[in-house]
Amino acid sequence: MTRTPTLPITDNSMWRRLLSRAHPDAGGDHELFIWAGVVRDLVCGQGLSRQRDNLTETRSYEEPARVPYPPESDFAALTARALTMAEQAGGVHGALLEMLVYCYPLARLAHEQERGASYKRLAAAGHMVGMSMSERSRWYRVAESVPLADRHVGHILSRLNSRAA
Repeated sequence: MTRTPTLPITDNSMWRRLLSRAHPDAGGDHELFIWAGVVRDLVCGQGLSRQRDNLTETRSYEEPARVPYPPESDFAALTARALTMAEQAGGVHGALLEMLVYCYPLARLAHEQERGASYKRLAAAGHMVGMSMSERSRWYRVAESVPLADRHVGHILSRLNSRAA
């Protein structure tokens, strides 16, 4: 029996690749994308208690799929990293990251600063600036490489909305 060498089941890069291929904007299936995210959380030990709760009680909402976001992340440092990456990303992706120039940590929005950006909000920002499907897919990879918090994307959406008004 031959064995194919592979990375461990908890490897973040492999989960990121799987989720990116299952994502609807990459031609995947919405339900499969959500399912794969839940499996990742269970296998990697994140959200285990939340999953146990879901087994015992029915929730009226579904937690959106999010950019992987380490719990010990420093929001201000990630904002600075995103601004540094803006020039490297260039184009529409860099322009969106540049909108984070006045994005500061706020205690009242701590819950958004401590979780990864939802792919739904990232897609909304992409649609607002007219990104194609392939550009949105790259936008998700940019967001994952920072990683962007939900607060970051909320700030970008707010700036886009005020610009449109």
